[in-house]
Amino acid sequence: MFRPAAAALLFFLVACATAAPPTRPNDAEWKKLESEHAWLESMRNAVPVASPSQPRKTQIEARLELHRKLEPMVGALFAKIEEYYERTGDVRAARVYAGEKVRLGDEYMKVLARYDRAIAMYESALVLDPTSAPAKDGLAQAQSQRFMTLESFSRVRGGMKEEQVRTLLGMPREDWIKQVVQKSRVFSVWIYPRSDGGASAIYFDGGVVYHTNWNAAPAKSDSSR
Repeated sequence: MFRPAAAALLFFLVACATAAPPTRPNDAEWKKLESEHAWLESMRNAVPVASPSQPRKTQIEARLELHRKLEPMVGALFAKIEEYYERTGDVRAARVYAGEKVRLGDEYMKVLARYDRAIAMYESALVLDPTSAPAKDGLAQAQSQRFMTLESFSRVRGGMKEEQVRTLLGMPREDWIKQVVQKSRVFSVWIYPRSDGGASAIYFDGGVVYHTNWNAAPAKSDSSR
């Protein structure tokens, strides 16, 4: 037979072995996750990325390469953070998780011009952290640039440079930029979708606007008539 002291010790050991993970925020777990996230940030900062002045294709390729290098680490860490947040409801985890969604939203919007995906990222960030100013600002910008409006389009003038147009309207998707080289002259067209299903276009000669067409592609209702 077990002695009372031995029985008590055995009960304590079994209880410790079968205890469920904490369901409240706790510094012990969070500090470990915070340390891992800081290490991930240092890894990100150590990888050179293309500057905004470089060609669009170069920027996209650099971003994709960065994602390929860090994806295993990012995926593993944020699986831990998500599990910890769902279990404890720790607002610190929510803020970090929201910040990552804002980061992705910024890349979808500012590099890839995938405004629908950017909007989804910003909205999911605000679910996690309703006070996030970067998420609110990003969402407002993505919503305003997702579809071209006549008011915005009318601000473009002949003689403007590509950078000026980009500042006014944002960049279109990479596959909505067409380019032709004729006798060393570079002609390009930027295509912007409209909410009515049509599209508008801006034409460049050597990086300078020479023509615009609000109705480059008719609205769906017009084309079906």
